[in-house]
Amino acid sequence: MAKIFTGLVVVLVFVGGCGKESSDAAVEAGRAAPPSGPLVVYASHDAARTASVLDAYRKDTGTKFRLLSDDMPEQAARLDNPQLMPKADLFIAGSLAEIWNVAESGALRPTNSDVVSGNVAPEMRDPESRWFALASRARIVVYNARMVTEERMSGLQNYAALGDEAWRGSLCVASSAVPGNRALIAFLIKRLGVREAEIAVRRWRENLAATVFVNDEELLQAVSDGQCAMGIADSNVLAELNSARPNSPVNAHWFDSSAETFFDISGAGVTRHAANPGGAVALLEWLTTDMPNALFATNDFEFPVNSEAPIGAAIEGWSGRVRQPDSLAELGFLLEESAQLVMRARYP
Repeated sequence: MAKIFTGLVVVLVFVGGCGKESSDAAVEAGRAAPPSGPLVVYASHDAARTASVLDAYRKDTGTKFRLLSDDMPEQAARLDNPQLMPKADLFIAGSLAEIWNVAESGALRPTNSDVVSGNVAPEMRDPESRWFALASRARIVVYNARMVTEERMSGLQNYAALGDEAWRGSLCVASSAVPGNRALIAFLIKRLGVREAEIAVRRWRENLAATVFVNDEELLQAVSDGQCAMGIADSNVLAELNSARPNSPVNAHWFDSSAETFFDISGAGVTRHAANPGGAVALLEWLTTDMPNALFATNDFEFPVNSEAPIGAAIEGWSGRVRQPDSLAELGFLLEESAQLVMRARYP
């Protein structure tokens, strides 16, 4: 049985605004910072989650840090053009598509660490050691149990089947700009080939019950409200919703074969021009160690990548569904084809 992890660190550093540093820009520590100065971390996703983990790191090591983050429009611009990223030592990304793009732009450097390599399986890291997964989550089908029975959902065995005529007017999806959807389509290309993957996406569009949503949170609200019978969302977003609203009618549907499920990641890499590369590597090593990795994952209802790290209590029931991908890098190489497919299929 999987180990269960319930601990959460209280967020002590608030982060907000476009490219702003945290309001406690350099958190005071019990011992002096390294000569190169405080460790600077840029998080492309949930800054509050990263802040709580960094505070635990400060308590463990005395390391001073600064945490940078962006509002969504600025974040999208930086990820589309990583040359616009702020100067930082460690980059933490919320998805495979994000960290792949940043690495391919030349913004990350190789990191040779026996500690990190020992904690993160080869399939969960860049072959050139520029980035490493820290946590994973499934891109799952969600459904409103008041509108669709579990028995009917049991016949749905893969993402392509969401385009079947039986689901006409039932489906909702988030925008193709959502990094998880870009990576999901790369996953479909790998499994089905370009032609069949494009047919599947076109059929999704035919089955839509509403226009696409900006993000998974809006999509899940629409499913909960009955605007859609079903949709595609990250498992951690659903877990957070159901944790806050135990009576929510939105359930997860898992395919019988785990090979049919795509798992996205949160990951990190040391930046090419890091002023404090040694400090960045030390933090990366700490983040991949069992209990810190459990903390990082649990704070966002994700699965840790370290096999010795316990799984959060809220998602422990899904632990048997977790599958390690054959190779995240293989999907990364297909992201460009994914973008082209989205345009051809007119997926907004």
